[in-house]
Amino acid sequence: MTVRPTPKLVPFLVAGVLAALVAAVVVVLVTGPSEDYTVAASIGYLTFVLSLATVSVAAGIWLFLERRSRRRTRTYTATRTQNDPS
Repeated sequence: MTVRPTPKLVPFLVAGVLAALVAAVVVVLVTGPSEDYTVAASIGYLTFVLSLATVSVAAGIWLFLERRSRRRTRTYTATRTQNDPS
């Protein structure tokens, strides 16, 4: 039996989107919204644009950690035992 502790991908991607959302809120509140768009539309657009970069970085970090976890792969020998009903 081979056991390898690998990180899950989805939490890294969600963290990337949340980082993009926080950055978008900060940018819109500091610079102010565009005259043509509302605050929510500006935050939504910037979140989408920044998500492209942050999700890519998060996936790269996950890939680095996943490859590094290959060193921690362990192989165990397991034997089946009979269950005694008594």
